[in-house]
Amino acid sequence: MLKIVRVGVVGVVLPVGFLGAGWGGAALSVGAGWVVVPTVLVTVVVGVVALRGILTMFVGGVREGSDVEGLVWVSGFLMFLAVVFGGVLGVPGWVAMSGSQLTRCEVVSVDDGAVVDGGDGVYTVYRHVVACPGGYPTTYEVDERYVDTVELLVDPERETSPEYLRGDAFSAALGAWVALPAAGLLLLISLGRAIYWFRTSGPSSREPAPRS
Repeated sequence: MLKIVRVGVVGVVLPVGFLGAGWGGAALSVGAGWVVVPTVLVTVVVGVVALRGILTMFVGGVREGSDVEGLVWVSGFLMFLAVVFGGVLGVPGWVAMSGSQLTRCEVVSVDDGAVVDGGDGVYTVYRHVVACPGGYPTTYEVDERYVDTVELLVDPERETSPEYLRGDAFSAALGAWVALPAAGLLLLISLGRAIYWFRTSGPSSREPAPRS
């Protein structure tokens, strides 16, 4: 029974706990900045314990080989990708977009554009005068020129401009494309390691303790 518990803890509970701490804390910190510090501490602690479990399966006196150590390094790298791209980019973007609505607006006019140096390159920003349902927004600035109609992400509370929501959508997409595959691979490795240990470990498979 204890072996089954170890499989569940190492294979599922700790990895999911790590992801939950990192992503859940990131979601809470959007509205309460003070949550960042305890979130980081809890996430690091759970992550270290999870890696320790993958390495040893919490069985004292078992000497692990290089293959398992390699799994730990790979798991640590996947944890880093999942928490950074998910917690720093993906989750804040998802939270910002959670109340947004996709609206089709009519383009009334477009100016000739203004050259802007955004730090990552020089590009042209076009100011569109738009007519949207509900009368909001009335303008939209973007580095593309639209005619006839344009689809915008709009905050019904009018607290976040469509330009910022467009950036949030990009962050959410980037976070999802990196963090979700990393999280899936992490769970696959941890559960695979736990099941393999369960099937191969036993009283006869353990090495005798060194004689004094």
